[in-house]
Amino acid sequence: MSPTVHPSARTRDEAHLFLDLHGCDDCGATEVAWRSALAEVDGTVTRRYFGACGDCGRDREAYFALPERPVTPAPGAPVTFGGDEPSLLLDPGDWLLVADICAQSASSVGDASDGDELAERRESLTIALAAMDEVLKFVPAGETAVPDAAFFTERGRTVHRRDPGRFAVNRLRTVRDAYLSALDRLR
Repeated sequence: MSPTVHPSARTRDEAHLFLDLHGCDDCGATEVAWRSALAEVDGTVTRRYFGACGDCGRDREAYFALPERPVTPAPGAPVTFGGDEPSLLLDPGDWLLVADICAQSASSVGDASDGDELAERRESLTIALAAMDEVLKFVPAGETAVPDAAFFTERGRTVHRRDPGRFAVNRLRTVRDAYLSALDRLR
């Protein structure tokens, strides 16, 4: 039986985030020292990520189709999830959940004057900001909200069902701008 090939990961960061959101089948842990290589699955060249679960030791692997146009991270950018097109791996609800988790993590970090804590806070806010940018990529030009049809994962649909108003463009931009302001204050 051939392995499952996921849609394309636009960047390494997007693939790693997807893998973090899909923990070990045995224990649920997400810690893995991922390695990657090109692999062929049913005549299609893919990117294979593989490694052992950091908790239970189970071998894990995932295959992603290669993107039509790879995205090159901007020089010095701490995280790059993708280019101008929306993700095929994670839907807007997934991205909003990631933004929420990272923003909450940034606010729960201790003393912002400590160098390590400050760096951790900046990293969390940078990821939250990038995740909000990813949500906004799902809004078609001229629309005022992410359309219902954009939600294609169970987790994403659950986030959307809980509060569909969070996917209004004006609200998304307000939250994004708040993350950017918080990040600017930490620079």
